[in-house]
Amino acid sequence: MARNAVNSITVRLLKPTRTPADAISATYGPGGTRALKNQDWDGDGEGIVYYGQVYDTVPEWLSLLQGFVSDPFDAMHSSGSAAILFLSVKQRWMALCFGYAHIALNEDAFVHQFGLKVALNTVRRGSLLSLDLATPDAVTFQRRVQASKLSDFSQFGVDTLRDLARVAGGKPEDDAFAKFVAGKDALSLDTPLTPSQFHSKCVEILNAFKSKEYKKDYAWFDNVKVETNPSRLRRLDRLLFQEIQAIRSGSNSLLHMSPPEIQNYVEGTALQYSGFNSRKPEFTKLSIEDYAAELNRLGCTHTIQDIRTSHKIRTENLKTGAIEPGWKVYDCFNWEATLPTPTPTNYVLFAGKWYKISKKFKDRVDEHFDSIEDLVVIGPIHCLNEEELIEYLLKNRSDLIKLDRTKINPEGVVAANLEPCDFYSNDKHFIHLKDGESSGPISHLWMQGVVSAEAFVADSEFRRKLKDTVAATKGGSAFVGTLPDGRKREVDRGEYTVVYGIMRHRYVDGTIGIPFFSKVSLMAACDRLRRTGMNVRKEIIEKLAPKPPVKKAKPKRPTIKAKKSTSSSHEHPVAP
Repeated sequence: MARNAVNSITVRLLKPTRTPADAISATYGPGGTRALKNQDWDGDGEGIVYYGQVYDTVPEWLSLLQGFVSDPFDAMHSSGSAAILFLSVKQRWMALCFGYAHIALNEDAFVHQFGLKVALNTVRRGSLLSLDLATPDAVTFQRRVQASKLSDFSQFGVDTLRDLARVAGGKPEDDAFAKFVAGKDALSLDTPLTPSQFHSKCVEILNAFKSKEYKKDYAWFDNVKVETNPSRLRRLDRLLFQEIQAIRSGSNSLLHMSPPEIQNYVEGTALQYSGFNSRKPEFTKLSIEDYAAELNRLGCTHTIQDIRTSHKIRTENLKTGAIEPGWKVYDCFNWEATLPTPTPTNYVLFAGKWYKISKKFKDRVDEHFDSIEDLVVIGPIHCLNEEELIEYLLKNRSDLIKLDRTKINPEGVVAANLEPCDFYSNDKHFIHLKDGESSGPISHLWMQGVVSAEAFVADSEFRRKLKDTVAATKGGSAFVGTLPDGRKREVDRGEYTVVYGIMRHRYVDGTIGIPFFSKVSLMAACDRLRRTGMNVRKEIIEKLAPKPPVKKAKPKRPTIKAKKSTSSSHEHPVAP
């Protein structure tokens, strides 16, 4: 008997100017090599259905086994069918996707975060089941938090200052809307529907998308918004292209790459770049350095538009041998950029989208950063990196004692190997240093300072070990008197200061600072530090151009002047 209802649907919203023909990729659209068929929709509302086989291939494992059996296997195929129903709803087009429809879609034709917005507008904060989050930084972290039952937003461990919501799922407040919804770019709804109800449900979904209910429980969602202005996007992409070219020329950069979605690393994958004649399959992780090296190896002269549309990453499952389309290279870029005019505006690029940081949020973060008192401990330096700086301070600053790579275990902990700081000063400063232009996130520096300070304040055994370590270090006798006795329960916390020293070059406009999301992560670290009672200071250490090597002057050839003769004989100079 024919099935006359579905229990779930997946819905997408086309951008205002896009039509169904725009929403199908070139391969599967009219005239494409795998063009889908289409028919008018005879159900409620104006619509059109595209349908067909989106792929039909021989399984990768077939050839692996064929040679080890006496009788050849029967012909076998891996195949996937798809259908996309486009419905006209309130002068917008919406797409209901069935089967492997996502393979045939042109992602650029659809509204980004459509499903996420609907989910946040319909699910109250106490009815969440799942959240996917991303934390932009010099190393991007992604995580999925799932609850075993409906839970409050506060239980998901979201850092509302740093985290970007990627996917949200839960039970809608209105039972008639759906039993469960989950949304990213697409929206998935668990609700029984007949085809005659598709149009009316899409009307409800579009109304939910336009709602502002999310502001009640998820106001932090507006801290960063997707940029849609074409002119600004072009300017941002030009900056991105300049950065890629600079990396190809050997410059250091905070631009890096990560998968645009959570991946299963247990099975393992091999990566292949495609779209610019690369056929090198040895890559096992995403790396901007590897990508740039491939571009250089092949002498690639593609534009940023070519990179956006043509450069892709194919993944090979090392367990099954299956080749998957993977992602666009552009979707794997992670970077912060600033447009200087008409007013300076900060952006972060993640998962193929430029996110605009709201002025209100930026002002709040900058105000906090500026409120942290500056302290000059080191000053401008010619050192190229953190290692050179540490070596320089070790040789030239007798008022500092090196504790870099010194490991101390807190009480009751084995092999914690906690580093108290990079240098301790006779002014009672715990100095933590970081090259802010290296590939590692500055946020690691913040947490080193926090963990060390909390151990120093709360753990008398840690303080005793710290004092013993300093006493045993060459030159440490000059510093031991500034450290508390480990036998005392309390510390005069206000006498001690955590100093963060970050090495940075000046920006093109002459100013000096740190990336925006590094400032964001510092806010949370400072909250914890202030609870210890210790002081917090910062120093942006300007990295000056390296000093040119001193040329040793060649010794001058000595000249011996002839003495005036006092007799009739001549005296000649002696050759050196």
